[in-house]
Amino acid sequence: MKIIYMHHAERKSSGRGSDPALWQMEDLTEIGIQEARLLGERLKRQKITAIVTSPYLRCRHTAQIINQHLQAPIVEDSRLNEWQPGEDRKELLERNMAAIDDIVHSYQPDDTIICITSGVNVTAFICYFYGIEPADDVPICQAADISPLIFTKE
Repeated sequence: MKIIYMHHAERKSSGRGSDPALWQMEDLTEIGIQEARLLGERLKRQKITAIVTSPYLRCRHTAQIINQHLQAPIVEDSRLNEWQPGEDRKELLERNMAAIDDIVHSYQPDDTIICITSGVNVTAFICYFYGIEPADDVPICQAADISPLIFTKE
């Protein structure tokens, strides 16, 4: 199985503060829309089985734009949302890794799945695919906008 982790395209900033409701509503900038279009065009020759995305607007919108070229089913999974208020690092990693594990076990070994989520969640993908236990002292990585990273599971 191949999972393509992807940070959402460039988003508009709401000055979100600590209100998670505002985080969910941030949409893409015009540059972000163009980024997603270009990546969709680049991926159109790939056989993509599904796109799994966080329900945050910026992630869903990135998925929808990319999918104009792919025509794959889009599945939303809130476990791919970014850090939630009161959640520690270990809890974030565990939640993300549970979503990844379900993806791995829900599709076939020769499938390619795109996962669109927030940049901080790349840490969970690294932990999952390299067998690193979730913990509060695991360094958090950050991915750049619309940066596809390919992970494989045999």
